[in-house]
Amino acid sequence: MFRAVAVGWKRYWWGTGILPDRTNRIEDIYLRFYNGNLFEEYVDIPLSQASRLLEVKGFENSNPTVLYIHGFIETAQQESVQVMVNAYLESRPATNIVLLDWSNMAHGSYLVNAARNTKKVGIASAEQINTLIESGLQMEKMQIIGHSLGSHVAGYLARELKNKYNKTVKRVTALDPAFPAFYPDGVVMDHVTDKDAEFVDVIHTDAGGYGAPVRTGTADFWPNGGKSIQPGCPRFAPMPLSDDNLCSHWRSWKFYAESVRNPEAFAASPADSYHKFRENPTPEVGMVYMGADCDTSARGSYYLTTNGESPFGKGMDGIYTKNKSNKGKNI
Repeated sequence: MFRAVAVGWKRYWWGTGILPDRTNRIEDIYLRFYNGNLFEEYVDIPLSQASRLLEVKGFENSNPTVLYIHGFIETAQQESVQVMVNAYLESRPATNIVLLDWSNMAHGSYLVNAARNTKKVGIASAEQINTLIESGLQMEKMQIIGHSLGSHVAGYLARELKNKYNKTVKRVTALDPAFPAFYPDGVVMDHVTDKDAEFVDVIHTDAGGYGAPVRTGTADFWPNGGKSIQPGCPRFAPMPLSDDNLCSHWRSWKFYAESVRNPEAFAASPADSYHKFRENPTPEVGMVYMGADCDTSARGSYYLTTNGESPFGKGMDGIYTKNKSNKGKNI
């Protein structure tokens, strides 16, 4: 318990003050390509030299490429990065998994520094990704995934590619995109939207807390209603930015990583609200899977329930909130 509180205070300090050892420079952003079978096997490339990625041993341009963008006060060693990267390395080794490490600009004051840096990082990344595409990267096989503040970096990146370079990203995935400073529209910064890519899927797990409170994608998924407290998370976690306090927010990347390993773990049903979802006698109609293999024809809001611990996915059982054996009696 005391360790958890200490970690929370450390994150809180990182999030409320400017740390002198953080450079806050675009020049110190890196692309980390995992070119082996283990999380510890990687090559770091300065963002300004992004085109070198195509020359790195192990990068297969004919394979899908996933660019993962971490969130606020996170580093390349964070649990979220490890869980996401390992999911691909272990279950989809034919995918080029690349981390955009902007940790030097994701720390300090949230409002004064980190949130505002999402635009700077997104625009700078778009310039280099455009160069990478011009050098031969197959854009139609690229997906950008962001968590929390990383979702908005992804939005700015894709938006800049589209508006300035006339290149439209096929898919952007936003994992509980950060709420403060981004919603309502344009309150301080611009948030990721359904116009940023051909398909934008969003997983909400702490809506109105750390995460976006409203629909923001082409298809928005609301597991367990999309809000805290998510099943299995502590009901009392007053220390800001502690593991317990972030539990619901972190469920988004945990769900997604599980879907990489098990694409049919999270069946989801279309509905206008969580209440209507729970009252729907035929939730299988229009069902899609949330996560890695989401049907890109999906539109609107989707709901599901999950387990409180790993494995979180219930498969088809996740859309049946009432006993299936009694379904016929209720009609």
